[in-house]
Amino acid sequence: MTTTEVDHAALELALSRILGNPEHSHHDQIKAKLASEPWIDVATFAASSEQIDALNLKPWQAPPSHIDDADAVIALGTAHPDYKAAKLLQRMLAHGVSKYAPDPILAIEAVKLGRARR
Repeated sequence: MTTTEVDHAALELALSRILGNPEHSHHDQIKAKLASEPWIDVATFAASSEQIDALNLKPWQAPPSHIDDADAVIALGTAHPDYKAAKLLQRMLAHGVSKYAPDPILAIEAVKLGRARR
């Protein structure tokens, strides 16, 4: 898997949010995974976990980080279970936000605010 600098920063943020909070429900799991699994795998798991929490997703709903081709999913129509995640991913990418941003909505809003101040 190839990641950009923006992706790497988002993955680092996801990990730090979990590892920096000993009370986080995935703290111990992430620490254990880092000891035995590749960093990129653990970081993408952390990002997905953070997105699921931030977006309050149901177990059957995919986070944006799980979508590989947003256009293809959107083409399948609104009835597709990953449609909302694909639409959100499109918005994220249009704003220069990584698909691994731990809190996608907050990240988009931060970009919008940054542009408004310029």
